[in-house]
Amino acid sequence: MSAREMARGGLLAAVAVALLYGGSVWPWMGAAACVIAGVSTAVPLMRNGGLRAAVLLYAASAALAALVVPRKSIVLGYAVFGGLYPILKYAVEARVPRRMQRWCKLAYWNVLLAAALLLVRQGLLPWLMPRGWTRLALLCVAANIIFWFYDIGLSRLIARLQSTLPPD
Repeated sequence: MSAREMARGGLLAAVAVALLYGGSVWPWMGAAACVIAGVSTAVPLMRNGGLRAAVLLYAASAALAALVVPRKSIVLGYAVFGGLYPILKYAVEARVPRRMQRWCKLAYWNVLLAAALLLVRQGLLPWLMPRGWTRLALLCVAANIIFWFYDIGLSRLIARLQSTLPPD
């Protein structure tokens, strides 16, 4: 790894941690901060750094955020979804046949959704649990639709970044 790649990784990790800290200080920005900070892990995937640099950036920014960010739920959201998903997306799109990519990404999302619902059901944030099976089903359908649009938006953002970032 070159010094340029390390410096870029350090700056991207600092930006990610600053965004997560902002999401912690301003609660209305929490979920958005996790998603926006996750875009930083996509940048090395577009450059020469590749998967290894993206994973190192993800690990460093998650560890630094765990030390600095006051609201640990923001860090958890970044570690479980926001920062990890661009890496998973890259790996799936690079290694899985095109007709199966959508289903692999949806499977990952639904495993996270099911785990979150189990945690809510066990007493963590019980007010988030919808009453009745119909509302729960609607919540799951809505979450999948939102994820679908997020995936499309992330793909478009990555394409835009690839066309506008200067070459190495």
